[in-house]
Amino acid sequence: MTGGISRVSYSGMLLLGPGTLPLLALLALPLSWVQVGKLNGDVVVQCDTLEPHISWTLNGEQEPMAELVAEGQNLTILGLDLPATGNYSCWAGPVLLDTTYVVVSSTYEEEMDVTCQAESYHGSFHCSWPGPPSAVFRARLTHSDGSVGLWVPVAGGHGQFSVSLADPSFCPFGEELRPLRLHLEGLSDTSYLSLSRHFFLRDIVRPDPPQELTLRWQGEQLHLAWAPPASWQLPKSYFALLYHLQYELPNGTQVERFVEGVEETQVQVGAQRVRISCRDPYTPPAWSPWSPWQDLNAPQ
Repeated sequence: MTGGISRVSYSGMLLLGPGTLPLLALLALPLSWVQVGKLNGDVVVQCDTLEPHISWTLNGEQEPMAELVAEGQNLTILGLDLPATGNYSCWAGPVLLDTTYVVVSSTYEEEMDVTCQAESYHGSFHCSWPGPPSAVFRARLTHSDGSVGLWVPVAGGHGQFSVSLADPSFCPFGEELRPLRLHLEGLSDTSYLSLSRHFFLRDIVRPDPPQELTLRWQGEQLHLAWAPPASWQLPKSYFALLYHLQYELPNGTQVERFVEGVEETQVQVGAQRVRISCRDPYTPPAWSPWSPWQDLNAPQ
């Protein structure tokens, strides 16, 4: 192979797009090897055969528009560009001998906005990102103890992708000493993408909204009570939450209150409606989404 070219093991993933083999052919013939070349670089494709006389096709075309030089069992692509990507097949007459799928090493990785979020400290989280519409992705996680997880397929399409992952070695009661490492690989009909992101779970925690808002009288005082998100880590005494309440008075004035470590507070009599948010008080300020506005029909 020429400098800057690599073959990437990509078993079990399906290629999409006009330059690929038909889907049924991919299911019957796993495309385990993809050759990645640099844009405008030369790529040497090898035919795994001892046949002395072979011919080549690109995406089924016997006379591809790409600049190609055939010599023995090798085919050199001169100045790889996007139209020259695709399925290169070598033939002995009508007999298919070997197939290599050639793609360009993408420079899109740094532009990909990968967003990860955890609901609590269970060790699981969800990531999403935009990508090329024709791409398929897989993901792998290096855990907090340094072990490497298996590749998992990524859901999505039409330019939006997402995956849920978990670190089985994560301890919610211990200090995070090393970050998690998310590795993504993507393959489109023309390009190969590879990128990594490093982060601590504590930095991506964003709780779900609090739940079960209730209103009751205590003597002549009106009290609002609620429960932590169902997904939040227990016990509550250790995993406390900071709550942000916002309630609206009859004249339209909005009153805000912050309480920590408790799940009830006094509300001004006459409040019309209320909503509530929460966050971990000891991590970066990632507030949960607001709960829906709830009308307060004060009990008598």
